[in-house]
Amino acid sequence: MIFWAELKPGQILSRKILKTARQNILDTELFKKVSIRVETEDGRITVNIDLEEKYYTILLPILSRNVDGDIKVGIRLKMHNLNGADQTLDALVEKADLSTGDISKRYRIKYDFPQYIKPYHYKFTVGESTKNTDNDGFLNVEYEYFLSVSVIRDWHNSYTTKPLTLLTSVTYQNLRLQQPYPIGLNEREAGRFNRLSLKLEYDDVHNEKYRRYGQYFSLTYQQGLTGLNSDYASKIIELEARYYYRLNALNNFNSRWFAGFAHDTPFNHPLYEIGSAGTIRGLENESFSGTVLLFTNLEFVKRFSKYPSFRGSLFLDVGNVYNGVSGVDFSDLQTGIGLGLRWKVKSFVKTDLFVDLAYNPDSGNYKVYGGTSLNF
Repeated sequence: MIFWAELKPGQILSRKILKTARQNILDTELFKKVSIRVETEDGRITVNIDLEEKYYTILLPILSRNVDGDIKVGIRLKMHNLNGADQTLDALVEKADLSTGDISKRYRIKYDFPQYIKPYHYKFTVGESTKNTDNDGFLNVEYEYFLSVSVIRDWHNSYTTKPLTLLTSVTYQNLRLQQPYPIGLNEREAGRFNRLSLKLEYDDVHNEKYRRYGQYFSLTYQQGLTGLNSDYASKIIELEARYYYRLNALNNFNSRWFAGFAHDTPFNHPLYEIGSAGTIRGLENESFSGTVLLFTNLEFVKRFSKYPSFRGSLFLDVGNVYNGVSGVDFSDLQTGIGLGLRWKVKSFVKTDLFVDLAYNPDSGNYKVYGGTSLNF
């Protein structure tokens, strides 16, 4: 609590400081209610933080069918805030019957284990994934294992309202393929992508009961290290900015801006693809791929006064993916426009249910998206 509230023993208190401390705790999205009260006895001041935690277990059925006729069924278990310490378990079992006649099966388990020791924040992530794809009569099986150790350090300064954060992580990722593997399938290459990641971010986004406000910036650099037994010396650079504006008591205008560049992509597979809920909606899934990704998401979000947990959205996605910096062409941009509905589930940790209907003017296609976390 002290770490999240950013309070310090011996600190001079004020109403503003206590209000900020309460908002800092709410920003974790781990609690339904947070109240802070101050008591004085015999000249000693005690700060009491009263909390009501959110539920942290969600069992989600997966059942979807897109306009191409691809059908996915499965189940996903998400356990958030385990031990009241922001630990997360995410397990997935999924089967897809594709319109091409292929069958895909996927199994994944992931565990996040953050630790907080001022001024550092440590995070350990382990995971395993198995994907089976019946492709043209050949059963392709991918086995993926990964382990990541991260150290996060906050730097407070007098120029920004929130500290700058530097995240350093070392990740071990191993992808194995069932042998023999036909070269003609043109899928991913087996190998290891062991890398060092540096991320500098500024997070001044705050969570109200039903919406967010503030701004976020990040710069990420990843370098594959052959000295750590990596098969790829891939270099990845990404820039991201997000803005959340409160237009009035009910409505927001939000935007996201992203630029990514990859050199010598790992597993000899294009790093970036568009045609998803997280990039440009309305396109065929993974219809465009490359090593440079540029896009922006713009949305107007309207809350309904009588039903505050529900919000409507009008959105515009613009961008494209290119093969190399020299191939960037701003006259060749893909566009997705549409509308959606969001439901803020107050009892669950970091959960917003959403449904979006997107239209691509170039192809004339409509796509429907749904999930448990917002686009940005």
